[in-house]
Amino acid sequence: VRDASMQDTSSQAGTVRSGAIAHTGGGLKPTELLPACIDILHTFEPAKTTVDSHHREYVKRHRIQDATDVKFLHQVLYGCQRYKKLLKVFLSSFYFNHSAEAARSDQPLYTVLAYLAILRLEELTFPNFKRLVLSQDFVKTRVFLKFLFNEDNLNKWLKEGWLTLYEPHFVQTELIDEVLRFEPQVRELVEELDRRQAIGEAKKAAEAEAAAALAEGRGGTGKHTVPEPFNLTLPAPRLLPEPQEVVDLNAVAH
Repeated sequence: VRDASMQDTSSQAGTVRSGAIAHTGGGLKPTELLPACIDILHTFEPAKTTVDSHHREYVKRHRIQDATDVKFLHQVLYGCQRYKKLLKVFLSSFYFNHSAEAARSDQPLYTVLAYLAILRLEELTFPNFKRLVLSQDFVKTRVFLKFLFNEDNLNKWLKEGWLTLYEPHFVQTELIDEVLRFEPQVRELVEELDRRQAIGEAKKAAEAEAAAALAEGRGGTGKHTVPEPFNLTLPAPRLLPEPQEVVDLNAVAH
């Protein structure tokens, strides 16, 4: 019995696991690539079109021509559809615990980040994941990282839901253990986000003071940073074993 969310008709269904995708330096910056992933997912209407058709139309409409970016967008769109139920467990628990901090309008952002973090972090590599995270609003990404990369949260809020979809070994070794493997690096990233937010708040205060000084005739200047180009390099993806899903024997019998 196959999970309904894993029955997509994409012609590249096997590429997500087969290791066929090799992303060796796209043309989009981090501030462009992640929003493109979010947008292609948000605008997908499965009742009207397929993953492949929507992907082709999207990259054509937005004139995305770099082959690595095109393939990465397809991988993310397909993966988010294939593992929709797994990601839904995460989103439901995440919003239940952080409804005051996470806006519902940001659900596509958290869906994409969760897919990459839970299922594709090894082949994406942590430095590249970090660059994507740092391209977004610090408050939004920090609450996400703190919730997902936490052993207590994984066992209390996510494990039970995932066990209704997949067999225990897959849940423990391919989901929970893989996420926790990156917990030390994520802890450092969260600390960096805290520092950057503090710097940002100090900069805003300084800019406000400069504006007030300018208004009073005391002068004032400001500087702006320019984002660096994104150079995403993906080695061969980690081959996930096909999850053994829980079968309702009563349903099969009938």
